[in-house]
Amino acid sequence: MKRSMYLAAVVMLVFSSTGLRAQAPKTESFVGTIKALSGSSVTVERGTISGIFTVDSKTHVSAKGSTAKTKEAQAAGKPGLTIADAFHVGDQVQVKYQESGNKMVATDIALVASIAGK
Repeated sequence: MKRSMYLAAVVMLVFSSTGLRAQAPKTESFVGTIKALSGSSVTVERGTISGIFTVDSKTHVSAKGSTAKTKEAQAAGKPGLTIADAFHVGDQVQVKYQESGNKMVATDIALVASIAGK
């Protein structure tokens, strides 16, 4: 009897503790064409849908030559590559983002097709 009560208590503890854990933010993806860039955001449009994504120093930039450009900027005493250094209006990008409050925060922006290649 004590053994079954002990087992029941352990099972209840396990199930109750899993509900207390904070869930990791879900990462979503959006592919479209850059319509506007600033130091703190990028606006991407796909058809009639637009997304305004917040960018910060944690946003990872994936574009051809971005690693070399980042090293050059750091050698010049700058913190690194900015969104405006890597992308231009008209570039097609994939933005991976997480919702934080009422903002969509970009975690990764990758170049899909550049206007320079057109």
